[in-house]
Amino acid sequence: MKRSSIILVCLVSLVLLPLHSLEAKQYTDEEVAEMIAGAPTAEMYPQAAAYVLLKQKSIHYNADFSAVTDEHLVVKILQDRGKNSYGDIKRRYNSDKDSMVVIKAVTHLADGTIQEVQKKAINDLTPPWLANASMYSNIMQKVISFSGIAPGVTIELKLKIYSQAPDEDDEIFIWGTSLFRGEDPVSYKELSLTVPTGVNISYAVQNDDLDYNKTEADNGVTHTWHVSNSFQIIPEPFMPNFIKISPRLVFTNVENWDEVASWFSEKFYDHVKTDGDIKKKAKELTKGVSGREDKIRNISLYVINDIRDVGEGTLPLGLAGYEPHDADTVLANKYGDWRDKSVLLVSLLEAAGIESYPVFVNRQEPKLAEGHPTLKQFTSIYVYVPDYEGEPLWVNPFADHCYFGFFPYGQGSKALLVRKDSHELLTAAETPADANLAHSSFEIRLKPNGDVEGSVASQLSGYFDWKSRSRLKDATPKKVEQFFLSSANAVGEGSLNVEYKTTDLTNLLEPVKIAQTFTTPELGVVEGDMMIFRAPDVPFGFASAPVAFGEAMRFYNFELESELLLKTEGTIFLPDGYKAVYVAKPFAVENDYGSWSTEYKLDEQENTIEFATTIRLTDTTIDTDEYFEFKKAFDDFSKPRNKLILLEQM
Repeated sequence: MKRSSIILVCLVSLVLLPLHSLEAKQYTDEEVAEMIAGAPTAEMYPQAAAYVLLKQKSIHYNADFSAVTDEHLVVKILQDRGKNSYGDIKRRYNSDKDSMVVIKAVTHLADGTIQEVQKKAINDLTPPWLANASMYSNIMQKVISFSGIAPGVTIELKLKIYSQAPDEDDEIFIWGTSLFRGEDPVSYKELSLTVPTGVNISYAVQNDDLDYNKTEADNGVTHTWHVSNSFQIIPEPFMPNFIKISPRLVFTNVENWDEVASWFSEKFYDHVKTDGDIKKKAKELTKGVSGREDKIRNISLYVINDIRDVGEGTLPLGLAGYEPHDADTVLANKYGDWRDKSVLLVSLLEAAGIESYPVFVNRQEPKLAEGHPTLKQFTSIYVYVPDYEGEPLWVNPFADHCYFGFFPYGQGSKALLVRKDSHELLTAAETPADANLAHSSFEIRLKPNGDVEGSVASQLSGYFDWKSRSRLKDATPKKVEQFFLSSANAVGEGSLNVEYKTTDLTNLLEPVKIAQTFTTPELGVVEGDMMIFRAPDVPFGFASAPVAFGEAMRFYNFELESELLLKTEGTIFLPDGYKAVYVAKPFAVENDYGSWSTEYKLDEQENTIEFATTIRLTDTTIDTDEYFEFKKAFDDFSKPRNKLILLEQM
């Protein structure tokens, strides 16, 4: 008999009665009223949109592994922007396995009046991003729209989620993850998990501690994790993802990765197809192609570009299950989520005689809790090709905004590779600084009145290629025009765009090159018979150093997504009738985090100045206690004197 499975994570269900003797505390209306009466004011948390008074989730499994989840949420709105976060509460669920019921939804007004959410304001909808993806019609979204939302009011929501009991032969995976801190402060957050006696739950807590207690009764065991008075995370530029700094719980009943991998292997490889339409498509994509690498590129780019993405960032991996549809079904529909695009890519590659495997990656790059096996630690499924130009190739099937072979998310993180009969925990590839290059060239013609006619061209790879495509590839012509008007103005006030060009941003085999010509009035400042001039910075944000130094200190590490290399060079043609009397001295600094240098050279015979600057960033995580030294290097490099040119009339 073919094995089937159900993944029971932080969505759970009920067929039998829950284990009442172990239920989590139920907060009464009177206790909620006391919470609201003692809630802080907006003045106490000026940077918070809201204050979470209570966030409680209780998961109860029964003897047959039916279960119910109770959720209780109480949030006071502090600022207008809190209306956007909490005015419409949305909860996604899998309608094949779960049903969701609203028990209570009210707004507590500032004067003590309570407004109930009307029935018509509670709806079960197909998420808009799944409207044209009937394969995922089981994914629903319950939307609760609260009335009277304004600073000073409090919303309260109680939900129950019911799931069917698994079939007799189904495997039981009880696993999940949860973060216990966010952008809004939390008075009390709790997650409780009740399981039948004999079910062993292991857990890990990362980044910080959580309070934990365990209670036992004749019919089950309850594990409870909670935190009180959790301060808000105030975002900083280039800070780590919240998953790396918030207390993070990982729990599971699985003892080893073999169990997880063998289960998924059976689910995945049963849907790999190499005959029929799959074989026909593989032949079509590799027709006239003899090289193995060319075949890999053609097939991968077809899946990346021609199979519509479903769910990146909106359909969490696992919500619809982990078992993909048949590869030929995905091919026929021409859309897919992580499971389906990866099974199609593996199938097409195998039909072309190329070995490949699915590999689970967490795009947010948290530390893997290796001793606590669960697929809930991952957010994506890539495809791993063991040999491509002498190195392993990691293919993100959603990566239509970067050069082929580069993936911006998940670098350096632990990943789970699943073969038919084995698995491997390995480290996702990282790109060195030289592969993340922004190489920019200027030509600047300076006129006697200080006006400039100039051009700048940037050739981009890796990280910078990805940033530029993400900014411009899908932009409308009007948005592209606005971008280049803005970039021209970044050279100097009053600048005008003359012309701009880009390579074909849809061609993922051609590195991005951006070029622009511009005019800028009075970029050189004339004072009597002298002129002060400084070479402009690269005006394209995606081709500049990703640094925002406004803060003198930081609460969180400064984190880059990759090592980076920026090279800028150019020629300044000095105006007739002027000569250079001072040219910036060479500057160089190197430390544990990278190196910075700049050099200007005067050619008196040609009356030109050649300049070159280089920034190489090799440490992607700068600890808070290292930040001052890192910032000082940037500050010293960026001093105006390091690119100062003084001209004098002859």
